[in-house]
Amino acid sequence: MKNILIVIGHPYWKDSVANKAIVNEFSLLCPGLVSSNISVLYPDGKTDVAAEQKKLLNADIIILQYPFMWFGCPSTMHAYMEQVLTYGFAYGKGGESLKGKHIIASITTGAPESAYSKEGHEGVTIDELMTQVSATAVFCGMKYDGYVYSCGMATAGAGIEQVEQVKIKAADHAKRLAQKINSL
Repeated sequence: MKNILIVIGHPYWKDSVANKAIVNEFSLLCPGLVSSNISVLYPDGKTDVAAEQKKLLNADIIILQYPFMWFGCPSTMHAYMEQVLTYGFAYGKGGESLKGKHIIASITTGAPESAYSKEGHEGVTIDELMTQVSATAVFCGMKYDGYVYSCGMATAGAGIEQVEQVKIKAADHAKRLAQKINSL
């Protein structure tokens, strides 16, 4: 049995469609999943570091769930990493608590997949944008198992049909994430 922790770093969780649908569907596919929705748990940004480190210690697989914002993780996720992945815990002298644990990024973007290429609107690929997570994994001695992503997930100003299409894509995303975990 794999102990799975999903750290949810969506700064506008109450308005989320795609990330909520992914987490809800994934929870059905992976009973026993532990989740840590940092925007909900810590709306003031003051993370309970001991509680979050305990969750990380108990996990075999850590999933970082978030929407891409300005070509990386949102400030809520970044603050979590700064506060929780501390010297002596995640890195540095005595900092081997996460060594050997698996980490996967589960991300959504508003832009379509075609935007993420050298020739596309964004001018960079998803692989290039994932260096923050892969480098963090290496720095903390973790096993970086890549990412699952879904593009074109924006729903701001969308009609009912578009929202329903995003929910369908989110369910597929959750299934791909579960398959990735089952292959570990």
